[in-house]
Amino acid sequence: MSDRPCVLVFSGADPSGGAGMAADIQAITAMGAHALPVLTAITVQDNNRVHAVLPLAPEIVLQQARALLAQVPVAAVKIGIPGSAENAQAIATLIGELRATHRAAAGAAPGWAQRLYSDPPVVLDPVLRSGHGDALGRDDAVQALAPLLPLATLITPNGPEAAALAGNAARYRAPLRAGAAAASGIGALARSMATAAATTPAVANAVAAGDVALADAAPMVALAAPGVPPAWRGTAHGDALAHARALRALGCTHVLVTGGHDEGSDVVINRWLGPDRQQNWSWPRLPGGFHGSGCTLAAATAALLALGNTMAQALTKAQGYTQRALAASYAIAPGQRIPQR
Repeated sequence: MSDRPCVLVFSGADPSGGAGMAADIQAITAMGAHALPVLTAITVQDNNRVHAVLPLAPEIVLQQARALLAQVPVAAVKIGIPGSAENAQAIATLIGELRATHRAAAGAAPGWAQRLYSDPPVVLDPVLRSGHGDALGRDDAVQALAPLLPLATLITPNGPEAAALAGNAARYRAPLRAGAAAASGIGALARSMATAAATTPAVANAVAAGDVALADAAPMVALAAPGVPPAWRGTAHGDALAHARALRALGCTHVLVTGGHDEGSDVVINRWLGPDRQQNWSWPRLPGGFHGSGCTLAAATAALLALGNTMAQALTKAQGYTQRALAASYAIAPGQRIPQR
């Protein structure tokens, strides 16, 4: 039995040490969990630019993970860049195997112990491009992620990523069916796709304009009554809500749309949409750029879920940790700074 809950991590190697697997391991360790790193790609990059991405063969990804799964209990999964569409499909297959193992164990356990074998949460950080706009895989990044979307307990896109993923809903039909069949037999995908296509425009059109309530320094937590919470109102925020709903219709249970790319404001608003809850956080915008902020947030959240936190607790704690890491960031060269994890 492990002394620490273990997080299975699929990500690429970043030689700058700022993002990717290095960031994941540091953040997960800082939260008190243990990272099980499965490399998906080797990248050629510095703290500013990605010059090349060399995906590993899917067979190597499968071998790495299966060697761990045969011996080590996994409490959560964190997914960064798969590197290729084939690797994304391999990861989807592995998640299906992991969940099947947990369900078989639950079926054999006494009733009081079955909750111990619930499906490990899966946190997907859908990195489509680097902070500078460089590609992070050899395939269409949006299409490559399709098999993973219906398997995600939580997806953590920034604003542009959420828009790209939600805006390409119609392209996911075949990959989603294939990914779900290979991974866990998730049903009703056709209905989900129809819901996404039919609901998203209506949601975007129905969002009323309004002001955004902001906090000065500490995070603002706005618990939502039924309807649209204040920090989702307005054109940009309404779009974020529509994108989050579209992603939920594609199978993601929880969606956290981060607001770091919404320039023009002195605050960053992160918006969470779950099955029965909406919540918003407002953080002071820090000057400069950072390498690996999204990796840090997603990995910390996965670790906190592995430690038994609720989704609301994990998101709140992980955002606070990430904000502190960014505030204490340091430079290794001109350009983007490295979070102090």
